[in-house]
Amino acid sequence: MATTEEQHTFRIFLRILAVAQWALVVIAAAALALIYMLYGDTAARAANPNRAAELHALATYQSVSIAMAVVSVLTGMGALISGINIWLRRARRFSQFIAVVSLLLFPIGTVIGLATLIALGQKPIRDLYKT
Repeated sequence: MATTEEQHTFRIFLRILAVAQWALVVIAAAALALIYMLYGDTAARAANPNRAAELHALATYQSVSIAMAVVSVLTGMGALISGINIWLRRARRFSQFIAVVSLLLFPIGTVIGLATLIALGQKPIRDLYKT
């Protein structure tokens, strides 16, 4: 078992990790804006009903952008909940799951996700979740 001073250090680290999870919410929102800039207005630029191949490519493009937007929104909402759970030291498995999903938000989400996975896997931090 860790000493009181070590537990205090781990608690501070968990709070920093919670704030980093909340930063993922901002990153996910920025990803939505980026997705719209890249894919959102392609329908207005390329909609010509006489070109079936272009319409098929456009539909594929928009399907990918919708999937990316959904993943971004769900990751943002999950990161918000995960940050609260880390702050309160509960639902460690959920936070680990969100950390795995946040690995998709390259590059910052990957760093935060790896840090979360490594931190929540440490024995002293697992012990903090039990107390």
